[in-house]
Amino acid sequence: MDTQEALRVHLRTAVRVTVSVIASLLLYLVAVEVIRARFSPFLGFLSVSDLQLLRYALWALAITAVIVILLLRPRLLRKAAGGDDKTALHQIQKAFVLTIVLSEVPATLGLVLFLTAGLNIDFYGLLFVSLVLVFMYFPRRSAWEEWLS
Repeated sequence: MDTQEALRVHLRTAVRVTVSVIASLLLYLVAVEVIRARFSPFLGFLSVSDLQLLRYALWALAITAVIVILLLRPRLLRKAAGGDDKTALHQIQKAFVLTIVLSEVPATLGLVLFLTAGLNIDFYGLLFVSLVLVFMYFPRRSAWEEWLS
C-alpha cells in the first residue's frame, strides 16, 4: 500500500471516530432535552448536599481534560527519529483519536452534573467546550500531509 492510500485509510478511521463522538454529543443533548421535557422541572436524580463543591469539582476535571489535551497532543505528535511513513501514520492517527476522545470528557461531566443535580446550564457550557475541542482537532487531510512531510 502506498503512502497516499495508507494516509486515506488512517484518516478515514480518525474521521469515523470523530463523527461518532459528535453523534454521541448530539445524543447527550437530545437526552437532556427529553429528560427536561418529561420531568419538568427537572432537579436531578440525586439529592446533593454540597452542590457548589460538585460543580467546582466537575468543572475542574473538565478544565483538566483540556489541559491534558494541550500538553499531551504535542508529545504524541513528536516524530520518532528514523520512523517510516507507516509508523508515522499510526502515530498521528493515535494522537488524533486520543485527542478527540478526551474532547468528549467535558460534555460527559456536564451530563453527570445534569443527571445528578439538574444543572442544564452547566451541561450546555461543558457541551460547548467539547464541541469546540472536537471541531478544533477534527482530522484534516491537509494537516496530516503537512505533518508527514
